[in-house]
Amino acid sequence: MNLIVIVLRLVHILAGIFWAGSVIVSAGFLTPAARAAGPAGGKFMQALLGAGGFSKYISVAAVLSVLAGLLLYWRTSQGLLAGWILSPSGLTLTVGAAAGLAAAVVGGAVTSPAAIRLQKTMQSIPAGGPPSPEQAAELQAIQRRLDQAGVWGAVLMVVCVVGMAIARYV
Repeated sequence: MNLIVIVLRLVHILAGIFWAGSVIVSAGFLTPAARAAGPAGGKFMQALLGAGGFSKYISVAAVLSVLAGLLLYWRTSQGLLAGWILSPSGLTLTVGAAAGLAAAVVGGAVTSPAAIRLQKTMQSIPAGGPPSPEQAAELQAIQRRLDQAGVWGAVLMVVCVVGMAIARYV
């Protein structure tokens, strides 16, 4: 195995672990706990996603994992050789890769913009004061969008991880 493949695998696996773990923990634990905590939970999520930069780290991990994964897929499939792609291992890896790409699209097209909107809406609320009815409605709409995207992202990440974990053994 050459050094480039080793580096690509390390980047893909380590970034993927962080990305998948973050999405699954956020959807399964952080978001429901923040919702249950009420206004304090909203402030926690604002600090986590905004000042804490959590969403930026997830985005960087997703991009690194996808780019390294695409290069590894190209190499493993011998330049997208149909015979390999249609083999049991190839199909399993392809399903996992497609789920990972779909999760990246959900994150980039839905979750990231909603998190930015949440941050801006939270910042527009006067310090220590309650949100206006319009702001409260906006926050609820954003939260629903984040919840749905989080569940879809988590499901897609589980499919992705399972496909990649078992592909070489089927």
